[in-house]
Amino acid sequence: MPSLREAQKQLTRDTIVEKALELFTEKGYAATTIDEIAAAAGTTRVTFYAYYPTRSDLMKDFMARVNAVLDRADGPGRASTAADLVDVVRAGELPGILAWLESRAALWPVFRPYLDVLDEAAAVDREVRDLVEGWHEEVISDIVRGLELAGRFPEETRHIRGTLAFTQLDYVATLWTRRKLEPNREHALEVLADAWYHLLCDDGKGQ
Repeated sequence: MPSLREAQKQLTRDTIVEKALELFTEKGYAATTIDEIAAAAGTTRVTFYAYYPTRSDLMKDFMARVNAVLDRADGPGRASTAADLVDVVRAGELPGILAWLESRAALWPVFRPYLDVLDEAAAVDREVRDLVEGWHEEVISDIVRGLELAGRFPEETRHIRGTLAFTQLDYVATLWTRRKLEPNREHALEVLADAWYHLLCDDGKGQ
């Protein structure tokens, strides 16, 4: 059980992140100052830097929170960061793919705002760009791992298939969150699941 001091520190950290997310979403990453974040969080610039020495450190916390929501393993050197995604791709069944996509879409309102800010920050901060690109590659690698375990498709095509699948998912999620377009999320996910099935599972061998 965390001590009172640890709980207070976590509360301060959570408040800074919450207010930073609000300001970044409202004003944009580059236009928001540390002083504005600190004031909104009811603290000082000195306190902010005690928790986040750089803006990039704040973005690393954003990414950690995305991973926590998605139950992705956080840290380098792991064979897989999302075993459930690996399993879904390995199984190669349309209902399973759709169920996995629906489970992630249900979490879009929670984690996509963080990713939207991270994408914006990546455009102006090389360290954040490397962080985001590394996260993208982790997801793609999980898809590739599923294909490897299934022995599906030639090895030289697996990474591009994983990249295309991730890009499709990211685009649909972006339409729903950042651009506030949701003609019908259920139908969009059904189309996406079908696209994933043909891209990742239907290798013409009758499975």
